Amino acid sequence: MKKLLLFLLMLSLFPLAHAQETKEMKIVGKPKKLDSGEMVARQDQNGNYCSAIQVVSDMDGFSYDSNDGIVGDIQDNPGRDIVFLTPTERVLDVFKSGYKPLKIILSEFGITLKTREVWQIEIAGDELADVLPVIFRFTPADATLIIDGKPTGTAMTQNLAVGKHTIKLVKDSYQTIEKEITVDENNVFFELKMVKQPDAGLQIETIPEGATIYLDELKLGESPVAAFYKPGTYPIRITKEGFVSIENQTLEVKLPTTRKSYTLEENVGYLTVNTNPGATVYFNDKIITNPKNVKLAPQLVKVKVTMPKAETLEQQVALKRNDKLVLEMFPDVQTGSLQIAVTPFDAKIELTGDDGEKYTSDGMKIFEEIPVGTYTIKVTATGCTTATESATVEQGETLKKTINLTKPATAVTKTGGGSSYGNNNTGSSKAISSNGIEMVFIKGGTFLMGCTNEQSNCGDEEYPTHNVTLSNFYIGKYEITQMQWQEVMGASTKLSNPSYFKDCDNCPVESVSWNDVQEFIKKINMKTGKNYRLPTEAEWEYAARGGVLTSTTTYAGSNKIDDVAWYDGNSESKTHPVGSKKQNELGVYDMSGNVWEWCNDWYEKYSGGSQTNPQGPSYGSNRVLRGGSWCNGASYSLVAFRYINIPDFRTFNLGFRLAMDL
Repeated sequence: MKKLLLFLLMLSLFPLAHAQETKEMKIVGKPKKLDSGEMVARQDQNGNYCSAIQVVSDMDGFSYDSNDGIVGDIQDNPGRDIVFLTPTERVLDVFKSGYKPLKIILSEFGITLKTREVWQIEIAGDELADVLPVIFRFTPADATLIIDGKPTGTAMTQNLAVGKHTIKLVKDSYQTIEKEITVDENNVFFELKMVKQPDAGLQIETIPEGATIYLDELKLGESPVAAFYKPGTYPIRITKEGFVSIENQTLEVKLPTTRKSYTLEENVGYLTVNTNPGATVYFNDKIITNPKNVKLAPQLVKVKVTMPKAETLEQQVALKRNDKLVLEMFPDVQTGSLQIAVTPFDAKIELTGDDGEKYTSDGMKIFEEIPVGTYTIKVTATGCTTATESATVEQGETLKKTINLTKPATAVTKTGGGSSYGNNNTGSSKAISSNGIEMVFIKGGTFLMGCTNEQSNCGDEEYPTHNVTLSNFYIGKYEITQMQWQEVMGASTKLSNPSYFKDCDNCPVESVSWNDVQEFIKKINMKTGKNYRLPTEAEWEYAARGGVLTSTTTYAGSNKIDDVAWYDGNSESKTHPVGSKKQNELGVYDMSGNVWEWCNDWYEKYSGGSQTNPQGPSYGSNRVLRGGSWCNGASYSLVAFRYINIPDFRTFNLGFRLAMDL
């Protein structure tokens, strides 16, 4: 009863408004400036461009006047007149038979005329503008009422023209109400009640998974994503490293559940380098073992091709998405010729180069255009003493050799000697003699493996940092030298000394593959009765960091790389005798620089969690290398830095050191 009395009281405060006996014209709504597509081209008598007022009305038969006068003819179109005025005009008078004149003071309606601009004014007569006070009551009370597309706020009473209107009631978390009403003397009260709107289920998946989903710039998480969300249409953005982002799209969230799947396109290009067999290819200073259709993110790629006895080639290319670039990079190998005459005339010649080149001939021969370098010449014939000589081929020159074999005189039995591998108490700190391989005892313990605070420029391969516990073991005090390698492998094998930098017995042996090292270990264990092996990757890093004496040094034994390592900043482009730099805390030399050192492990990415005596995966395609080398930058010599290559790869900066269990 109280509500009804209140309603009747409100009606009494707003008496119904009828059309008056004297007709008047009035402006409907708010004048608006039209966009730049409506430009005035008319000029006044002084040649200046005019402004214009566009009068829109359901009535017709208007005439116009202004203080400065109308410029030219009025464009009289059905329901739409255009009146041209000077930009200085401030008043427009509108006349129509049967109506009071309408004086429009432009400034009162926010109109400021400017050259070539057009303003639109809508005019209606009394017979089109009868209004009634209409009362709205809605729940919740703070909802927003929109009438005929125009927000009215939360006002409960509105003056509306008699006739049909579209009303809309909106509020967050409620279902929108939209309906058509008819206003007349019998319909001036409307009650609207909104219903609470539940959230919709939302499921988003991507191919591949793991993409980050943003809805209306709110991060939902990584796909697949399930959540509840308010129904509506929202901008969606999806990103994933290595893929093209999905942007400038919308997603309509509808009840009860919206499920959507997106497919991401890889953001990659492909790069191929064709080059000589035996050449080493680098992309951005990293060795690429198979440079065919290498998949890379779009970027500038610095391509370098190196090859023994050839000038290094470098080229930079801009690799874009979906590119398939092919580079032809063939280093010119420096060559010379070697002329060998032999007796007997049918003696067999075997020519072995310092980079593994092999040539043969039955009888005398000119070996033309062979790579420069030092060659071992072996000449054999039935019933004759074998002759072995060395020859150095220079670029563009022909070296001549004459080798005459003789028949042996009396057989001589060689006695004495023998190698003392297993005598681990001998050897100089600066030169490792043939008396044995020095090993350093490493007491086991627990350490942080991977990218710790003192390391810099870490890559993804050094993460995550994790705890590793190791048992006691031995590790070589020095890298294996050329002298030690030759004593084990013998002078008659093809691997008697594969090193590129020869004539340095105490320099580390290099140009050995992981598989070559396994052959060496097999032979030395047979000779000594020991159980030598390659260190695991964890043992190598533990020893490089100083074991239980671990310090926070950047390199193996120092924060200053020149104290402990031969690298591209001080090596003069060659290896150096082992032990000629400072040792680390455990008395181990050259764990940073000189040559890369093979580890026993197959390569895999680190996993989180503590580990005890990790051995690496049981299979793989690449073995682990550690420590950097004479031809690499300082960052490669960090104790945490990881490198990989295939097990049968050889080059002039790959060597090793031994380890052994107790």
